[in-house]
Amino acid sequence: MQVKQQHEAPFSDSRVQMINHCGLKLSRKIGLIEGIGLVTGGVIGMGVYSLIPSIVREAGSGAWLAITVALIISVIGVLPLIQIASAMPVAGGGYFYCSRLLHPLLGTIVSFLAIIGGSSSVCVVLIGLGEFISPYLSSKISLHVLAMLMLGGFILLNQFGLRVVTWLQLVLSAQLVLSLLLYAAGIGWFKEVHYTFTFPGNTGGFIMAVILSLNVCLGFQIIAELGEEIRHARRNIPLSLFLGGIVILIIYLVVTLSYTSVTVQEGEAFHRKEAALLETARMYLPNGLVLFILLGAVSAGLTSLNAAAIALPREFYAQARDHIITPWFSHIHKNTGTPLRAVNAFFTVVFLLLTAGMLLDTSGALSSQFKKAIDFYAYMAVCGIMSLTVFVSIAAFRLPGKYPALYNKAYLRLPRTLLFTAIVISVVTALGLIIILFMESALIMSLYLGLMAVVIVYYYLRSAWLARQGKYMGQIYRFEDKEI
Repeated sequence: MQVKQQHEAPFSDSRVQMINHCGLKLSRKIGLIEGIGLVTGGVIGMGVYSLIPSIVREAGSGAWLAITVALIISVIGVLPLIQIASAMPVAGGGYFYCSRLLHPLLGTIVSFLAIIGGSSSVCVVLIGLGEFISPYLSSKISLHVLAMLMLGGFILLNQFGLRVVTWLQLVLSAQLVLSLLLYAAGIGWFKEVHYTFTFPGNTGGFIMAVILSLNVCLGFQIIAELGEEIRHARRNIPLSLFLGGIVILIIYLVVTLSYTSVTVQEGEAFHRKEAALLETARMYLPNGLVLFILLGAVSAGLTSLNAAAIALPREFYAQARDHIITPWFSHIHKNTGTPLRAVNAFFTVVFLLLTAGMLLDTSGALSSQFKKAIDFYAYMAVCGIMSLTVFVSIAAFRLPGKYPALYNKAYLRLPRTLLFTAIVISVVTALGLIIILFMESALIMSLYLGLMAVVIVYYYLRSAWLARQGKYMGQIYRFEDKEI
């Protein structure tokens, strides 16, 4: 497909010219091993330590099933993503896929929903990490304030560029996986537990457990945001998702079954304890192993923050290339080779969410609807990421018909019947979960509907302003099929 070049040079797998102030481009620094580390660390993260007790609280001995159902939903939801990402490996996939295959307005809405969902997921990590660290501090400090302080430190780390944080991700992910495996092995060895696969008796609690479980299954979408920075992206994106998914499934099942087996006689109050999972390690494991598992909790928080900081700012970057927001955010930093302004914009959103959550918590608005502050951010994260899943899935179905050349170049081409089935299941389950959450919390529904209304008004105002300059939404950053 030949496209007249009106504003920018075409997108190319090997040559990308960006709208920025120094003429630099994103470089391909991420290989398969780093990709697996991003997926594993990005998905597992702090949620395993902070949310598994909440999942067991809701589903009891059927928690393993809630985790499994959530992981299946996530895997099904990621199949269309694998299809589209292996065909169109671009930066900021949420915006780009939906704007090109659906409509620029939908792309803009989905991108902002993904940013809020991803930012909320980072808040889950920061609050959860704060729960682990706060008992070791000499003075009492609010979890929200502690989260803001940790965020500030992480912002400084990301100023060093993609290569540093990617290798850090590999080291932290390895330590995280090892610590969780040692937790499960240690519980099995010292407690001599026998794992049992029982089914939940409380349907309402099980549904809430599935929703919470989705928070420990979020993050597969992250690697699709980095298409222009992954070597052999068409091959390595699907392989990273597949191999990382196997590691995640094994870790989740053994950790959930281990925790459930040693808390089956404990009451609900035990699961409400801060760092309840670590408490079980203290009860049954040697001090040295407990310390290593505690370090794993720190690694979990850092890997989640790392993965989000690497990937999600590319949504701002993709919007800036199309002038949805000012092109100033598409600037590539000379020393780091990353869109540092977009990275800092993403962290600003996280800070604002933490500030809003702290104010709501202080006023009592959170405690009236949520058992813990972290649950608020968890539900917000699910809504945002599930919204992204719905529209990217629909966009994937349009790929073969609208861009057949790209579809034919994809490393993995799903049969139309399988793709359609995955899309239907993905859309129905994601929408169902969003509706359930909206019914559970008027606050979350109001926040997301309000955000969508603001984005729609902004889009049309911005579109009218650009039209007066002869530019059109969703068409400024151009590409040619044959060059991708």
